[in-house]
Amino acid sequence: MSSKINWHYLRRISQFAVIALVLYLTLRHLNLGIEKAVPIDAFCPFGGLESLLTYITTGTFLKRIFLSSFTLLAIVLIFTMFFGRVFCGYFCPLGALQEMIRWIGRKMGIKKDIELPVTVDKYARYLKYVILVVILILSYKLGDLVFRNYDPYNALMHLGNEWEEKVYGYSILILLLIASLFTKSFWCRYFCPLGATLGFFKKLSFFRLKRDKNTCISCNHCNYVCPAGLDVAHSDFVKSADCISCLNCVSDCPEKSLTVSIFGKKISKNKFSLIVVILFVVTILGASLSPLWQQKIESNVKDDKGQINVENIRGSNTLKFVIKESGLPFEAFQAEFNLPADIDQTIMLKEIAIKYELKNRAGDPLETEDFREFIENNLMSKN
Repeated sequence: MSSKINWHYLRRISQFAVIALVLYLTLRHLNLGIEKAVPIDAFCPFGGLESLLTYITTGTFLKRIFLSSFTLLAIVLIFTMFFGRVFCGYFCPLGALQEMIRWIGRKMGIKKDIELPVTVDKYARYLKYVILVVILILSYKLGDLVFRNYDPYNALMHLGNEWEEKVYGYSILILLLIASLFTKSFWCRYFCPLGATLGFFKKLSFFRLKRDKNTCISCNHCNYVCPAGLDVAHSDFVKSADCISCLNCVSDCPEKSLTVSIFGKKISKNKFSLIVVILFVVTILGASLSPLWQQKIESNVKDDKGQINVENIRGSNTLKFVIKESGLPFEAFQAEFNLPADIDQTIMLKEIAIKYELKNRAGDPLETEDFREFIENNLMSKN
């Protein structure tokens, strides 16, 4: 088996493994509910960045964000400093999915990438930095993850759930998946705010990718295999902040004209990939076993002062939990929603209508919003 095949397998295995892991975490949250399993937001490094200004100024996290989000963000930034944007190239589920769909597109006969004109592409890549700044400002001002309902990654990891709340996120996801058949990593290049963040640190990294113009035969194959759509074939050093350290160009160069170095020392593509994957896995495992991976859920509906916010009640909250947090007796819920006396109170709110075929006063299936309105009205009457 050639080293080329080994290298390709290693990165692909890493990408498939991450997709499998986040799907497991997603299904765990969907099946167990928010009281027993944290939402997928807690495993996204960008969530830590969105909450950073709020934490610095108030000492609190935005909802759905935990200490683990900051730990994961720190790990990703440190790895970027040493190895370039390896998170994007090896461990991002959405990036991996776009690459796989583009591969399918080529197998379908769509060989030529559809690209923006070079002059447009040059400036369009700055759009993600504008998006990043807007998100950070709004998240801080509004005290919420404002990008959440527009985030295609978040939509992807909800597997069709919460469609009404994430209609923009699902719409963007569908568009970028379709676009991925025809072009390379469209979302990553122009819109991804996490990619913009890592782009800053990529510029400061010790990772270097060099082309030997004396041996290069100008076949442009490096450009063809680059997921970031970079002009590797005409660069002595690939300095772009959009390089994701995937090393497709290095492994596929017929003349071995591309080399990688860290701290000025050359490193083979196989060794680079092994170091990145093993070190990242070990670091994440170590962090997950430490106090820095805190994900304990006290209450998703009350703030630090113990005040309930009904908008935070989720369909994955249990009836027993909302009764306890609201302070309203079961009998009040029973009278309002015609609940059976022997109802399983550990059932999630979103499952009550399905299991017991219950409807609200308007005759529609009972929904989480009905519980929110009922609790809010009762709390207001108490005050």
